[in-house]
Amino acid sequence: MTKIFVPGHISGFWYVIESDDILRTGSLGAGLIIEPGLIIEYLDVDECKVVYNNAEIDLKTYRDGHEMADVPCKTIKVSSPYELGVGYGASAGVTIGGLYFSLSSAGIKATWNKVGEYAHSAEVLNKTGYGDVLTEIYGGGLELRISPGAPGIGAIDKVPVSRDIRVITIRRRKYSTIEMFRRYGEKIKVYGPEAYNKFLEDPSIEKFGEVSHWFSRMTGMMSRSYESKIKSVLKNEIRRGSVIDFFVKKSLLVIISDESGYLDVCNSLSNLGTPLVFTLNFSGCRILY
Repeated sequence: MTKIFVPGHISGFWYVIESDDILRTGSLGAGLIIEPGLIIEYLDVDECKVVYNNAEIDLKTYRDGHEMADVPCKTIKVSSPYELGVGYGASAGVTIGGLYFSLSSAGIKATWNKVGEYAHSAEVLNKTGYGDVLTEIYGGGLELRISPGAPGIGAIDKVPVSRDIRVITIRRRKYSTIEMFRRYGEKIKVYGPEAYNKFLEDPSIEKFGEVSHWFSRMTGMMSRSYESKIKSVLKNEIRRGSVIDFFVKKSLLVIISDESGYLDVCNSLSNLGTPLVFTLNFSGCRILY
């Protein structure tokens, strides 16, 4: 049975660009494309369902994407190292994978860009993501969104970065993208463009960490007290240079480390939750046989 791999995506900073054309609505920003990600399997069951880590869920982006593509919606099985709704771009990944299978099953030989048009439109319609579909389809390790919109309209640039980078995350709590914009939307509008311009001065993994840290603090996603707490917990690793930087996306703590020091970082973080470790993904979506 054919399976699809879709990487995760964690934005460090961003701001939304609205358009009357849903395909041209999107975001400018930068983020980390990570693996392991989602492994999606088509079950060919005549029910519009998503089985995510053995739990059946109702995912509106999945249903809406199929309505937009005008193809039958069937059941898919998703294996994932992370939860939905936390900050990894999982809803986009599920919708991409499911639509690829459904279009193929309907006899439509769609390109990734065509799959991405429907998935991106569903994400924007539901306000669950504005750049995840674009970045997860293309890959690139550390991506810079240079034009907003769906794949084929929006565009990314890829920032050269070492494959030795490790991305460590800890989930603090869970809330939706809609809730994130309700809490922080006005500050994202103010500080997103400033963060973007700061990064353009020196596009690198170090600058990405620095600007993402600044953005999460200025928007309020990372409080000063939490920032101080993480600095204290990781003081030895920061002193040794094992931590490039850290930031908070939604309520997801993200630490950028290197191959030589990430285990020490994980050990220091263990009292705060269960660390998940990722490498950078450079290939984007791919078919697994």
